[in-house]
Amino acid sequence: MNKEVIFIADDFGITSEVNAAIAQTHVSGVLHGAALMTSQSCTKEAVRIAQNLPELQIGWHLHLNDSRPATLGSSDWPWGSSPAWAGIRITFSRSARQIMRDEIARQWDLFQNTGLVCRFVNCHHHLHAHPLIFETLVETLGPQFGGWIRLGHVRFFSSGQQLFHPSMVAIDTLFQRERKLSTWRSPDTLWGLDRLFAMKAQEVSHAIANLPPGFHEFLFHPRSSSCPDTRCLLELKTLLLS
Repeated sequence: MNKEVIFIADDFGITSEVNAAIAQTHVSGVLHGAALMTSQSCTKEAVRIAQNLPELQIGWHLHLNDSRPATLGSSDWPWGSSPAWAGIRITFSRSARQIMRDEIARQWDLFQNTGLVCRFVNCHHHLHAHPLIFETLVETLGPQFGGWIRLGHVRFFSSGQQLFHPSMVAIDTLFQRERKLSTWRSPDTLWGLDRLFAMKAQEVSHAIANLPPGFHEFLFHPRSSSCPDTRCLLELKTLLLS
């Protein structure tokens, strides 16, 4: 088995600055793919960028909080921006579950309407770890979906205390549960949850050098032309080629 490493940026379409940083790190850095958020203020701009960058792999970044809903008009999410509160409401409220189902269906329709090929699926704030959301996602995509989904075993650049952070443990536990249920391909490992918005090129390069064979995902959040994740993706081009 070969070692396959993929660098993915989330939040494509959320702002023009994010869109520009994603384009920059793909053209001048090592970014392989970007996860598109539909129904955001800069989604159409992101789609145009993707159409002009055919080598950039595009996935669907399902969003159920901290974003602009696709089905609620000008209203915000009834559970606010907190992913934890979104998960609680979806678990215990029938009306919240219906909003979730309507959103997933509508967002998937909007993605398909872009004409872009969906190479992978993940979720804003990793809410696809929620069993009810994952179940709805499976029903929506259907068995014909040929891409991969973010269910990699969470790995950390530094061992110790961060490994025992309750939210990280919960995400990893649910990812492994869903990995067993899923027929889709998924990465073996997922890197970056302990370096959100603060990825470091030397750490990433060192981790890659020590990876075993398999499929490994590194997630990034480029926010501007000079933010840490953008700099990391640009620096990695030199490090990985040296």
